[in-house]
Amino acid sequence: MDIVDARARAQALLQVIEATYALNILNRDEIVHTITRHTVEESKILKICTALNTWVALNAGPEGVVTVPLPMVIALAQQIDEQDENARPEIC
Repeated sequence: MDIVDARARAQALLQVIEATYALNILNRDEIVHTITRHTVEESKILKICTALNTWVALNAGPEGVVTVPLPMVIALAQQIDEQDENARPEIC
């Protein structure tokens, strides 16, 4: 997936989160940039956004807005990389 498609995919997934919880993610553009700076792989973007969905569900307040900490987005991306590396079979 190229960078334009990756950004569009991340943007769309974050918009789904916003619609699901009827809120605005104040730093959505920064999150998209952070995700796509880390990866353009569709499966990894989906995993990161799925984790963000859980974070938003647990941390969004009643005011209808949320700011996701960028260090957490970076940590999620790194953790997904580690999981993917550990899941690969070793080639002898």
